Amino acid sequence: MQLADGKPPGPWHEAYQPIIDPESDAFVAQSLRRAVADFGEPAVPVNKVLLRRSKKVPEARRYRLGEDFSLTECVDATNGLFVIYLEFDPGHRNYYAMLGHECAHLLDPHIFGWYMEGFASVFSEQMCKETGREWGDWKRHFERTRRGPYGLSYRMMRELQQEFPDEYPAIIQFTAENGDDTARRHIDIDAWLATMPPARRAVARDIISGYAGVLRKKTSDQYYFSPPAENSM
Repeated sequence: MQLADGKPPGPWHEAYQPIIDPESDAFVAQSLRRAVADFGEPAVPVNKVLLRRSKKVPEARRYRLGEDFSLTECVDATNGLFVIYLEFDPGHRNYYAMLGHECAHLLDPHIFGWYMEGFASVFSEQMCKETGREWGDWKRHFERTRRGPYGLSYRMMRELQQEFPDEYPAIIQFTAENGDDTARRHIDIDAWLATMPPARRAVARDIISGYAGVLRKKTSDQYYFSPPAENSM
């Protein structure tokens, strides 16, 4: 079957299968409350979150659209409407791990990069533990990998949270634009480090340096990463 470019009429998210699951909705609400309590209000107030399985609906099957991805998108900032796309069905062992990860992105869906991805994975683990959900096989993979950027970013941010429990929650408040792409932002690690005394700053730099070599090689438009500047000591 030859696929057509574009999408069916209507919003992009309507090309994907809705997830109608009260348990999932309750988890999203719990996660958002926890995120706000720990890290402050979202950059865009969240009024409604739609869940979509990233599989095409029948009306979209003839269109060339990606499937089996996970993403958090703000589709209407004025009304606070967000969509979370998930690559797993409810019931999959990694479903709540991924849903918890994407819920962290509700704090600011315009932040891209490995600091943010690690932040979201740490939050996901804690939410799944708090609510008695399985964290799938993420722990095993994340602890074992030596080059997987999701696992490395998770371990990096977990170490930063453990070492800096008081300073860590503010990290998401320090952001900067991704060069000429004003629609995308990243965590400004130097701005966050600047809030610490020099000795503590050096500890944070040492933690990040243990992961920077691989993460720097995994940068892209979507996955920004920059280690602390040399003069941030």
